Amino acid sequence: MRAEGTLEIAAAREDTWDAITDPAALAACVPGAGSLAIDRVSPTSFTLRGRVGQGFLSVSAEGRVDLSGLDRPSAAEAGLQGSAAGTSLDATVAMALEEAAPGRTLVRWTADATLTGPLAGMGQSYLDRDGPGMVLRTLECLRARLEADGAAR
Repeated sequence: MRAEGTLEIAAAREDTWDAITDPAALAACVPGAGSLAIDRVSPTSFTLRGRVGQGFLSVSAEGRVDLSGLDRPSAAEAGLQGSAAGTSLDATVAMALEEAAPGRTLVRWTADATLTGPLAGMGQSYLDRDGPGMVLRTLECLRARLEADGAAR
């Protein structure tokens, strides 16, 4: 899967950058992530384990996320290596944040993801079809949380 897009958020770049680099905020917004245990390995790396998917398609999964390209408040990248049901996921997401207007951030994102293993054939077609929407829904969830926090101030 390769996808890209933009999303405008009614929040300052610093607040947006903090949210997209916060593992707990991201895990709470990833569609189908369920409850994930997050363990920080270093300031820029953490491990995840828990159940992903929905209903009967839910499986135990584990992975590692490494943040890189950190340029607060302008850019961030995340690499994910994970596995579930004998199938591995290798993904990267890069985000560039621009001030669209005072208190508004334009997020430009690109994502690449590849599956390998026994379920890769079926899973890759699902990922190619639904993966871009999953990235966008994750960012829209972060936007809703940031904008609600801003409205509450």
